[in-house]
Amino acid sequence: MSAWLPYIGAPLDHGPYATFLAAFAISPGIPAVLALVLERRVMRGRREFVAFFYGDPLLALAAAIGVALSGSSPPPSVTGLVTGPVPWVVMSGWLLFGFWQWKAELREGMYTPAQAWAPTKIWHQTVVYPVLGYLVTAPVVAGMATPKGVGGTSAKVLAIGCVLIWVLANIHDRRHPKLGHPPYDWRRLRPVSRPWSLSSTTLRADHRVSG
Repeated sequence: MSAWLPYIGAPLDHGPYATFLAAFAISPGIPAVLALVLERRVMRGRREFVAFFYGDPLLALAAAIGVALSGSSPPPSVTGLVTGPVPWVVMSGWLLFGFWQWKAELREGMYTPAQAWAPTKIWHQTVVYPVLGYLVTAPVVAGMATPKGVGGTSAKVLAIGCVLIWVLANIHDRRHPKLGHPPYDWRRLRPVSRPWSLSSTTLRADHRVSG
């Protein structure tokens, strides 16, 4: 029986490589596929938020390190934090935050409604926050609680460093917006044709990069 949450925590049962691949698939892997197939664009670093394009792979690495430290079962001291009702509550909180952020970004003019309903944006707000949130926090918490020698301490420092870089990248992104998500037309299953109106912070930022 799995020591993690059912289904969502399944990759954690199969070691660090499976954990890394699963977390990387949630973001940026699947968003890159959605962008290519539905939004008809290839994601490029200079047009994407730093925390997403570079930071999320670091979170996947932190998750893999956590599983490498803890093994397939978290230490008893943190079992209640990574399985049972607590992580479900935390995931629900992340999902609610995603919905709140969705609305706040529209209100602040960061995105237009057409951008807010782009496939990559829907995936980010409804899947990345709760699922990647668990796939990262659960193994990292378990790894930090696992007693290890010098090598384990170095691994813990590396995992914490990955998370801190992601945090700093988010702070950077607040001051340096990128496109993030193109205006999308679901009736035609393709992005809105260019030129795009410069009616959001991210569209204006993308115009400056493209120009």
